[in-house]
Order: sequence, then structure tokens, then C-alpha cells
Amino acid sequence: MHYKTSHMKNPFHKENNTGIIVGAIVAGALAAGAGIWFYLRGKRAAEAEAYRHEHALDYLKNKQKKKKKHNTGLDELEDIVQHQQAPHEA
Repeated sequence: MHYKTSHMKNPFHKENNTGIIVGAIVAGALAAGAGIWFYLRGKRAAEAEAYRHEHALDYLKNKQKKKKKHNTGLDELEDIVQHQQAPHEA
């Protein structure tokens, strides 16, 4: 008589799934960390882009300020030219 004991499961035998569980937890933590990292990286890039877009013309304002400091009116230019020509004529 053949008993099918080899195919019957022992109800008291527990399979050891610790490695699978730990692996799944580690993989989940890595995936969550990577997701958060990419989210924050993208957010920082978007903020930097928004700042650049908002202040894109600031350097032109700075240049205009410098130009205004050195602006000379036409009347002043005439005085300068006449003043420089006067000593040569005398």
C-alpha cells in the first residue's frame, strides 16, 4: 500500500519567508526614497527656473543704471567740446 505522505503538507511546518519579507521592505524603502529624491530634485529645478524667469531682465536693469550714471546731456557735451577747443585756439 502506498501512502501519499510525500505530497501531503504538514500543517505545523512553517515556511521561512523572512528573506523575502526583508527584501520587499528594503526594495520598497529604496523605491520610496528614490521617488522622494526625484520629486524634490524636480521641485528645486522648477523653483530655480521660476526664479530665473522672474529675474531674467534684472541684468538689463543693472546695465541701464550704470548707463544713467555716465549719461551726459547734449548741452554738457557742447560745453566740454568748447572747453577743450578753447585752449588750443588761444
